[in-house]
Amino acid sequence: MNIPNSAGVFELGDLALEGGGLLPDAQITFRAIGKASASGDNCVLLPTYFTGTHHSYDAMIGPGKALDPARWCIVLPNLFGNGESTSPRIWSGQGEFPAISNADNVRAQHRLLSLELGIDRLALVAGWSMGAMQAYGWAALFP
Repeated sequence: MNIPNSAGVFELGDLALEGGGLLPDAQITFRAIGKASASGDNCVLLPTYFTGTHHSYDAMIGPGKALDPARWCIVLPNLFGNGESTSPRIWSGQGEFPAISNADNVRAQHRLLSLELGIDRLALVAGWSMGAMQAYGWAALFP
């Protein structure tokens, strides 16, 4: 598995939401840093939070830091509604922005990891604020 050190956009299509609504043409923006090991056991997921983006964890990532890309494959997906992934500010003309749950974010991130990046196991899911709530969602939905 060779994860590129770059930002990207994963097109989810029309995403059915936990609350019964639909998020049309949903997309997750993300950043991936480092390489997954052959066994895939070195992947770390850091979901973002409402005021954060995939750059918000930069202070923890780098050589000699807690998350060294020489050791870890780090994936930083942007939360729906944070201005990077599908959000109200890029929603113009499509009616009221639908209610999105933590589970909706987690399920979309699972699709990003498995379908786009080929990652099927994680060493760690962690985050700050709403990112921590998503980490809890990962434990509940994909133990």
